[in-house]
Amino acid sequence: MNLLYLIVDFLAPAAMLLVGIWWRVSPPAFGKGGLAYSTELTRKNPDAWAAAHRHCGKLWVRIGLITGVVSGALIMVFPDRHSAFWMWLIVGQMVLFCVSVFMVDLLLKTQFGDEKK
Repeated sequence: MNLLYLIVDFLAPAAMLLVGIWWRVSPPAFGKGGLAYSTELTRKNPDAWAAAHRHCGKLWVRIGLITGVVSGALIMVFPDRHSAFWMWLIVGQMVLFCVSVFMVDLLLKTQFGDEKK
């Protein structure tokens, strides 16, 4: 088993887990640049900004843990076939990442989308 495959397989779950914990403990200040969930809606409303980071952080912690455990289990169950499916693990992780962003955006639109500023 190639060490590079293992590192790449766990890179996205680890990043989602770490950023999710970071945003839950200390979300970025409203309107600041850097690593933040910044959309048109969140840039207009401080409440939407806080809600986005709270919900996204919670979701990313869960997704990071689940994808990390599932990836680890698949690698342990099929160690001889890992080179055949490592890319599919990464694709699945990225699909869950994208779905989580759309879920948070939909939640924000239902909660804060009616406000006119």
